[in-house]
Amino acid sequence: MKEKKLYFDAYELLMMALFAFVSSLLNTYLPIKSFTAYLGIPGPAAGMALLGGFIFVFWVAMAHTIIKKKYAAVVTSLLIASFCLLIAPWYGILSPPWFSIYGVIALLSMGMLVELTGATSKLKGVIGGGMGNLSCLGITWMAIGVYAGVWVPSKYAPILVLAAFVSGSIGALIAYRTEDLFVRVYHLSFINY
Repeated sequence: MKEKKLYFDAYELLMMALFAFVSSLLNTYLPIKSFTAYLGIPGPAAGMALLGGFIFVFWVAMAHTIIKKKYAAVVTSLLIASFCLLIAPWYGILSPPWFSIYGVIALLSMGMLVELTGATSKLKGVIGGGMGNLSCLGITWMAIGVYAGVWVPSKYAPILVLAAFVSGSIGALIAYRTEDLFVRVYHLSFINY
């Protein structure tokens, strides 16, 4: 009987898991709330708007650009959601108990946008990174608003929307610009594979 080959090999899965783990650690342990409070920018999810491109989009776009296989961005975004939810519930909301599914949906939407746009061109991938961070923010805002009753103040919403798009675009741009460096390191690491 012929053994089936997996779509992603062990090293690709390891890279996606590593990127997702780093992203979830940055999301959990960076003092993002203190940073946004210091700047006087209220939440919810102001940190995602300002830094989501570096915390989430960069790592998803990096997996997409290095691995060069369909669904690498989607799998990485789902792994980020998984690691984040293993550490803590989505934005600390415990009721209803299934609320964290919104975190999975938000990050999945980001991964899908990065995947779909990045596959066509790097410029579209940069725009997709911005749209991905924006979709992640929008889903998170809606979920927190509906279930926790905390809405973003209307005077800050436009600036946070713009910041989310710019942050996501910059995160994707950095991933695409540093692709050669990471690809060289990646291939040197597994040269004997």
